[in-house]
This record gives sequence, structure tokens and C-alpha cells, in this order.
Amino acid sequence: MEERILQLLEGLKSEIGDLRSDVGSLKSEMSDLKSDVGSLKSEMHSRFDRVDHLLEGIGGQLEHQTSQRIAEGPAITQELKNIKSRIFDLETKTM
Repeated sequence: MEERILQLLEGLKSEIGDLRSDVGSLKSEMSDLKSDVGSLKSEMHSRFDRVDHLLEGIGGQLEHQTSQRIAEGPAITQELKNIKSRIFDLETKTM
């Protein structure tokens, strides 16, 4: 019976050794995963920063174009008045 207990204890010792090895491997894999998540986080921040800068640039361009169009408004209005006046002059000459 003592021999059987010793066999069981040796088997238990072997199982504990395997378990420790598995836990060590798991720790290593978790460390690798943590590193990968950190890299992904850094990459995503970088990408979001680039997108943010692009959107700011687009917004600035739209604001610039809008202000140019607003500034051109009076000139366009004057040109339309000139065209209407010429049309009126042409209509009155042909009548």
C-alpha cells in the first residue's frame, strides 16, 4: 500500500510539474498578447491621429472655399446686373 501511495505521490509531483510548465507557458502567451494589444493600441492611435489631421485639413479647405464664394458674391451680383442690363438694352433696340 505504501508503494501505491508513493506511486501516486510521484504521479502527483509529475502532474504539478506539468501544471507549472503550463502556467509558465500561459504567462508567456499572456505577456505576448499584452505586447500585441499595446502595439495595436499604438497603431490605432497613430491612425486616428492621421485621420483627424486629414479631417482638419478638409474642414479648413471647405471654410476657405466658402469664404471665397462669399467674397465673390457681390462681384457675381454685379455681373448679373450688367448682363440683365445688356439683355434689356438688346430687347429695347429690337422692339
